[in-house]
Amino acid sequence: MMSKKNVAAVIPVFNPEPGLKTLATSLLESYDTVLVVDDGSIENKEDFNLLPRGITIIRHEVNRGKGRAIKTAIAWLKENRPNIAAAVFVDGDGQHRISDVANVVDRSLETNRAVLGVRDFFKAGVPFRSRLGNIVTAFLVRLMYRISIYDTQTGLRAIPSRLFNMMLDIEGERFEYEMRLFGMLADFKEVLEQVPIETIYIASNRASHFRPVRDTIRIYRGLFGGRFLKFIASSLTGFLVDNAVFTVLVWMFGLFAITRSFNIFVSLVVARIISAGVNYLLNRHLVFNSKAKRSLSLSRYAILAIAIMVLSYGGTLILTYLFDACGVRITGIKIIVDIILFLLSYKLQKIWVFK
Repeated sequence: MMSKKNVAAVIPVFNPEPGLKTLATSLLESYDTVLVVDDGSIENKEDFNLLPRGITIIRHEVNRGKGRAIKTAIAWLKENRPNIAAAVFVDGDGQHRISDVANVVDRSLETNRAVLGVRDFFKAGVPFRSRLGNIVTAFLVRLMYRISIYDTQTGLRAIPSRLFNMMLDIEGERFEYEMRLFGMLADFKEVLEQVPIETIYIASNRASHFRPVRDTIRIYRGLFGGRFLKFIASSLTGFLVDNAVFTVLVWMFGLFAITRSFNIFVSLVVARIISAGVNYLLNRHLVFNSKAKRSLSLSRYAILAIAIMVLSYGGTLILTYLFDACGVRITGIKIIVDIILFLLSYKLQKIWVFK
């Protein structure tokens, strides 16, 4: 195993917390290179002057996001420390124990792989928003990349230097950057190591700079990519076409003396066929830009559409009986089932229908 002296410790910081000096000093005792990236701090800037000598401070003039801070650190290390074995990234808010940092680094040096320090979100004292957010994003990471991950939000990550160029190529500047790391690892068939750690939550994670709405959107955009936003737009277009055609047909058939049930049935079937055709064309040409044979992709699209419809019915029915739901709760169950199937549909269209 290589010496920890060949590892750089990096602390991205936006508005220093009181524990920054203690953390940086402790890291300096184990690692020759300790970088603090000041990501355009506007509060407590004087705390940077309290850091001990031997620590390198890199500054952004304005706040550019944690992803950019990580890239800035990696670029500096490539130029100034070309022979290091790895870099360990540590949150500057005092939530990571030095012993856990050492364990993550040891594992990375031993395996030459990316290593996460992962928390147990079911322990007492974990803030509810952290627990809920991790459960959802962990499920989606498993769905999208087939990576079993226990903590998608951890800021304690050790990255071997052989992955530095890949890290610089990842798109994104803020919280979405860290989520895209999982996609990069999956694309390059890299094994992600995970080491259990303890985490100290200070005042229910008061120091977090996470903005729930804006940064959640960034995270999921990072997880699914810009293509997923096009997929959402395509699905919304199909939904609007379906309802518009259905409305017009119901009105037209209503002019004739036919039964209401027949009117609704024919209008629904015709509207669904037309909207599915529109959705297929949009997904093929604009979302996935597929070169797959048209007959093959169309038949697979039809199979998937029928399967999704059956699963929606079956899943809603099973969960309704399982939770003894009635009334509006059934609608809630259906919404949850359909959201999961929507994500599954995206994944299958990407890797099977329009591959």
